[in-house]
Amino acid sequence: MFELTGTLRGSSEPVTALYAGNGSNLEFIAASLFATPCSQRKVRDISPLRIPSALSQAQLSADIVIVERPPAWALLGASCGDISFPAWIGQEVQLDRAAPGQWLLGRHLEREVQRQIRRHDYRLSISDTPADRTVFFDEFYRPYIHSRHGNAAVTVDRKRFDSVVATASLARLFAGDTWIAGMFLQWRPHSLRFGWFGSRQNPPTPGASEVLDVLCIRMAAERGVDRIDLGHSRPSLADGVVRYKKKFGARFVIPRYPQTRIELQLQGQRPALRQWLAERQFLCDRDNGLCIATYSSDARAQVTFTPVGEPQAA
Repeated sequence: MFELTGTLRGSSEPVTALYAGNGSNLEFIAASLFATPCSQRKVRDISPLRIPSALSQAQLSADIVIVERPPAWALLGASCGDISFPAWIGQEVQLDRAAPGQWLLGRHLEREVQRQIRRHDYRLSISDTPADRTVFFDEFYRPYIHSRHGNAAVTVDRKRFDSVVATASLARLFAGDTWIAGMFLQWRPHSLRFGWFGSRQNPPTPGASEVLDVLCIRMAAERGVDRIDLGHSRPSLADGVVRYKKKFGARFVIPRYPQTRIELQLQGQRPALRQWLAERQFLCDRDNGLCIATYSSDARAQVTFTPVGEPQAA
């Protein structure tokens, strides 16, 4: 168990959190909660079986309690928090057949993409060569992910990378004669899954991400594909990747495989923490689908769950 201390994101208030888990999503949690890198202090070693009792003894010394529970831990006891959500959520685009003269992904997005293509001389090229895969891994994928996400970056090693991309195509985006970005495409009978993305620079060249995605979606539509799997995102409507994918009309889907869950328990009367939770808009999977969890503003601080797509309270 660790004690995390720092300044609450979106405010100037100090906050103390108790964290228990295997650490696989600790950087994501810390980046969501704190405005600047927090300090971490190990409090004690703890087994999964003792988490509920240990937290109940230590809760009074923290503003928020965070438990990260891998799938196997769910068999060892009940939830430790009053808010629980998966570490990752899926997003996908369902394609409708566009009639001649109609827009596949919306007029505004496609007009902007056409403007960027003309301005930067963008073009798409598909490669299946091992040499290009190696260049992408070494010069695009890993440097870009680490530059963008810092300590919260999640990348795969070369062995895992090679095993996955062996059956995938590499979509390369060129500006003139210069290869500037790329993404792996995994084709299925009626769907296309977007894989790892990489860029020569962070942030990518203006419009490069949108152009690459739209050109790949157009290519899929021409091949008769009707569903685009955009991959996994963090379960927060405030997340930049989530917002980006929404531009393409992406809807949320709950991954079918067992995954780590993150549980939160707020302690005491901290309006700033309630506001932080409302702004992060974490997506909780419940019996009636995906919901956004918020705390009421009254003294009881009850949790309310609003289905995604319904108006949110101000």
